[in-house]
Amino acid sequence: MPADTDTPAVLPETSANSLEPAIVPHLHLLAHSAGADVDQNRAGLGLLLLWLGDDVLSAVNADLRAHEITETKLSVLMLFSLREMGWWQGGALTPSAIADYLGVTRSTVTGQLDWLERRGLLQRQLRDEDRRSLELYLTEAGSALLQQALPGFWRACQRLTAALDDSECAVLRPLLAKLWTRLKTD
Repeated sequence: MPADTDTPAVLPETSANSLEPAIVPHLHLLAHSAGADVDQNRAGLGLLLLWLGDDVLSAVNADLRAHEITETKLSVLMLFSLREMGWWQGGALTPSAIADYLGVTRSTVTGQLDWLERRGLLQRQLRDEDRRSLELYLTEAGSALLQQALPGFWRACQRLTAALDDSECAVLRPLLAKLWTRLKTD
């Protein structure tokens, strides 16, 4: 069928923004390539979530660039800070536990931990209870970086919802929590 007569199953509601011109070709591709078992409305919405995730990460990383760290590495440091403050309830901060929590591979976490250690933000120490194993700890430099970066990080997080009013935020929060919970249990 010619592209001009083929209407995708999903056209998200848009205002005067650039979403519709960006997504319509993809929705056409979805309509032509998805199997009969694919709900095109949900797949289109999933595509928007993927794009949003990419854009969110890019925006936050741009704000963190001045601190020479990415959101993912900052999140790892935050976990160590939470443990120090007694607010981490996830057990030992092993590479596997961090990977599960962040939704990345263990090898990715190992690379991030090595990077953070090489920059003096984390330090390996022998465990008191088992001298054969090592544990990572936040260094003074790591704590200082968090003190410098976190205020801007939280402002960047706030800006991500700037287009929404309070009632929209109240509706969005449980929906995002539901999606997050589902992704963590799959």
